[in-house]
Amino acid sequence: MNMEKYKEFAQLLDKAAAFHGHLCAGQVIGVRIAMLGLREIGISDPLGEDRKKLIVFVEIDRCATDAIMTVTGSRVGRRSLKIVDNGKMAATFINIETDKAVRIVSLRNAREKAAARYPELSDSAAQMQAYREMPDIDLFSVQDVSVALKPEDMPGRPTGRARCEICGETILDKRDIQQNGKALCRPCATGNTYYTVQSPLRPPLQDGGPL
Repeated sequence: MNMEKYKEFAQLLDKAAAFHGHLCAGQVIGVRIAMLGLREIGISDPLGEDRKKLIVFVEIDRCATDAIMTVTGSRVGRRSLKIVDNGKMAATFINIETDKAVRIVSLRNAREKAAARYPELSDSAAQMQAYREMPDIDLFSVQDVSVALKPEDMPGRPTGRARCEICGETILDKRDIQQNGKALCRPCATGNTYYTVQSPLRPPLQDGGPL
């Protein structure tokens, strides 16, 4: 990493740490994953003129994801960031103008390399320092991939709106499941939810509105 690139990296790392709330090795890895991913797909101004060309998939909901968000400007609410939690330190970067896409994966032995580089430091301190300095080839592997993005997965206005025939809740962007000619939400169709229902839907306990 030349001096100009290192200055850019240091500035991005400061921004990532401020957004995340503290500096950690995951922030360092996340910033470097994002910088590498953007270079690989030909995005040079993700916060400016290239901001509508980029979609990012992240495979973990930990520190690195906040850093990737900071560097790329991608956001869940803008639909430019997708979280597919495989528990892996990996991210895929897609240039939707050119269809170029790469998946960046953190190497398993990066921690051992960091420890060997700075044996006098604690594991966390060694990683913090080494990950700033190690070349990309010692930290990451790159896969050229293709990602089939549907219209309902893209940024922009909702592409569809349905009402679940069982619970009555609204479903956006064609996330409904058709069963016997009826539109159902995924929880009602599959019985799988991240929550266990303790009561039927009810009004708020207190009216705490802004006015």
